[in-house]
Amino acid sequence: MTYSYLLLTVGFVLLVAGGNYLIKGGSRLSALLGVSPLLIGLGIAAFGTSAPEAAVSIQAALNNSSAVSIGNILGSNIANIGLAIGISLLLFGIKEKHREIWKEIVFGFLATLLLLFLCTTGFSSHGENGLNKIGGLILLFFFAAYLLHLFRMSRSDKKNNQQEKLDHVKNRSMEYVKSILMTLGGIAGVIYGGSLVVDKAVFIADGWGVSKTLISVTIVALGTSLPEIVVSVIAVKKNHWDMALGNILGSNLFNILFVLGTTATIKPMEFSGFNSLVLPDLLITLGITLLLFFMIMQKGKEKSAFTRSRLHGGILLLVYIGYIVFAINRS
Repeated sequence: MTYSYLLLTVGFVLLVAGGNYLIKGGSRLSALLGVSPLLIGLGIAAFGTSAPEAAVSIQAALNNSSAVSIGNILGSNIANIGLAIGISLLLFGIKEKHREIWKEIVFGFLATLLLLFLCTTGFSSHGENGLNKIGGLILLFFFAAYLLHLFRMSRSDKKNNQQEKLDHVKNRSMEYVKSILMTLGGIAGVIYGGSLVVDKAVFIADGWGVSKTLISVTIVALGTSLPEIVVSVIAVKKNHWDMALGNILGSNLFNILFVLGTTATIKPMEFSGFNSLVLPDLLITLGITLLLFFMIMQKGKEKSAFTRSRLHGGILLLVYIGYIVFAINRS
């Protein structure tokens, strides 16, 4: 048991250290490339920190546990907004708004709405509710469209970006290598650290006699979102809140469009107990995404933005706590 506590501590250290390196490398890379930190968050950071969700969901679907697969994705997306953004805003707040954020929130809402449509309108191989290969390919098509959107954003940023050009850097090629290695190393740190924390937390909780149901809807459900949570909190603390929100919103899109799209294309998914297990989480995901949109779009004096954003963080956190209570009662 002592060894488990030690490894749990090591996992948290890796999470924090990896998050710091990811933000530092990502911000440096954005300056070198001449693109906004938001784009780095939406792209590299989001895809990297979504790796745990991809691994868990694809493996679950291949083991004929489709409900677990989609439940993990939706639970993770709810945690990303309610917990990761909620904690970040509550602790540190934000003082300004990025011009592109609201668009990414709309994309996330539409992606969830598309998933709801596909799951309820005949895109199932056998039962009433599911996701067959055609549905998976449709999700992947929109994922490709999203990648095209990111590519266009990068080109636009290079033309209009007024960030530091880093002309004083003598060996730019070496700076690129350092920044990329720092970013990728940070991603590896948060992924491995998160996995270590979840494994040892489950082992310790089981040793304490905590019920497996409670463990599954708390520790395991939160576990795949740990990378996003840690990266977002560290990013906001370092005043890179656009990278933090980009990481969350990009991760949520990646989870739905790529992970579920790939999973359904490999093996059609059938959702037993759809109305009681999957549909509520889909609706909650839509609701919390819409709530975040209205929070971001709310206008006011710049002096009050910091206080208001902390209030918003508290609201998002309360919504997530309500979801956890609902999930426990449902289980």
